Amino acid sequence: MANKFVIIGGGSTQSPSILEVLRQRSADLDMNQLVLYDIDEERVSLLGQYTKMYYKETGSPVHVSYTTNLEEALQDANFLFMQIRPGLNKQRAIDEKICIRNGVIGQETCGLGGFSFAMRVIPDIIAIIKKVKQICPDAWILNYTNPEAILSEAIYREFPEAKVICICDMPISIEGAIAQYFHKDLKDITFKYFGMNHFGWWTSMIDENGQDLLPQLREDVQSGKIDTLAQWNDETLDDQYWIDTYKRMITIFKRFPEYFPNCYLQYYLMPDVMMAESDVNFTRGDWVMQGREKRIFTECRRVLKAGTAKGSSLNSGVHGNYIVDIANAIIHNTRERFTVNQKNNGAISNFDPDAVVEVPAYIGSMGAETISIGKIPTFHKGLMELQKAYEKRTVDAALSGSYQVALEAVVLNKTIPDYHVGKKVLDELYEANKQYWPELH
Repeated sequence: MANKFVIIGGGSTQSPSILEVLRQRSADLDMNQLVLYDIDEERVSLLGQYTKMYYKETGSPVHVSYTTNLEEALQDANFLFMQIRPGLNKQRAIDEKICIRNGVIGQETCGLGGFSFAMRVIPDIIAIIKKVKQICPDAWILNYTNPEAILSEAIYREFPEAKVICICDMPISIEGAIAQYFHKDLKDITFKYFGMNHFGWWTSMIDENGQDLLPQLREDVQSGKIDTLAQWNDETLDDQYWIDTYKRMITIFKRFPEYFPNCYLQYYLMPDVMMAESDVNFTRGDWVMQGREKRIFTECRRVLKAGTAKGSSLNSGVHGNYIVDIANAIIHNTRERFTVNQKNNGAISNFDPDAVVEVPAYIGSMGAETISIGKIPTFHKGLMELQKAYEKRTVDAALSGSYQVALEAVVLNKTIPDYHVGKKVLDELYEANKQYWPELH
C-alpha cells in the first residue's frame, strides 16, 4: 500500500534532515506522496520549492507538495510527523530572556521557558489532532514537538485512543556517543532507560556478548579517564553548547554514579552553572535564529535562484533517522526497540501508572508496547515525582486557563526558588505571550 507522509510544521529548520532521510528511504516506506504543511507561507514555500526541486533532480518518484491548508494536507494521510513551534524561535528567545533577567533557567523545555512553550503549543496540537481524527483517523502521528514531556501528557490525556507516539532523538544521540566510545555499533548494545523526556537515566548498556558496559563507563568516569563524550558525537563538534553539555553530563554521573544521566538534567542538578553561563543578550534562541535558521533559508533562496539543488548543503543531517526508523517499524511490523514516551501502565512499577514516562518499547504495526523497568530508587523517583507534578499541573493550566493552576505549576518547577520569583516570571511571560497562551483568569 502506498503511503502519504505529511510534515506538520514543514517550514521548520529541522525539516531538511527529515526530508533527506525520507527521500533516501522512500521505497522502504512505500511513500508515494510527501506534503509539507505550515501556517507560515514564506517558510513552507521556500522549503517546499527546494524539496520539490531536490527530489526531482535526484530521480525520486515521490510527489512533493506544500500547503498552508491543514484539511488539504491531511486528506488520505497515513503518517504525520509533527514539529510545530508557535511563535517561532523569536518567542523562544523572548521567554529565555525574561527568565534569565529574573535569575532562573530559561531553556525551552526545562524551567519556565518550557512552561511558556507548553502554554503556547498545547492548544494548537490539540486542535490539529482533532482535525486528524475527523479527516484521517487511521493515520499514525509521530510527535517531535517540544516540550515533549508536557505535550505527551496533554495528548494522551485528551486522546487516549489516538494513534500517537511521542518521541525524542536525544536518548539515541547519547546512546550513539556511548557506543562510539566503546567502539561498538549502536545496534549491538541494548540500552535500558527510564524517566520522562529530558529527565531520565540509563540503568544498563548490554553489549552483544551480554556484558553490561555501565560499570566500565562508571569506572572510566570515576578514574578520570573520560571527562566528556563530546568527541564521540559528530554533531556536537562545531557547537560549544553541546561540547559543554556532554562534559557536564559526565560531571553529573560522577556526582550521582548509580545510573547514567540524560544531559538535560544539567538544568535541574547544575542550575548555578547553567545560569552563570547564560547570556541575557544572546540566548540559545538567538543562536538558532542567527545560525541554523539563517543558514537554511539563505540556502533555500540561493538554490531557487540558481535553479538547481545540486551540491546543496541542506542534503545532510541525522535528525530525521529516528522518526523515520519508527515509521518503518510500524509499516513493516519489525518490533524493533526504541525509547518513546507512553503512559506508564506499570512499566515503572512504583510510579504513577497514568503518568507519561520515557521508557524502551517494541514498535510494530500495533504501536508501542513498553518494556518493564521494575522499581526505581528513591532518589530518582523523588525527582521524577516533583517533575511529573509540575508537568501535569502545566497541562491543567493550559486546558483550564486558570491563573491559580498556572501559578501552582510554576512553583512546582525545580528551577524556581520561591513563590515571589515564580509569580513575577509567570506574569512577565503571560504579558509577552498573550497572543499565544490561553487567556488566564
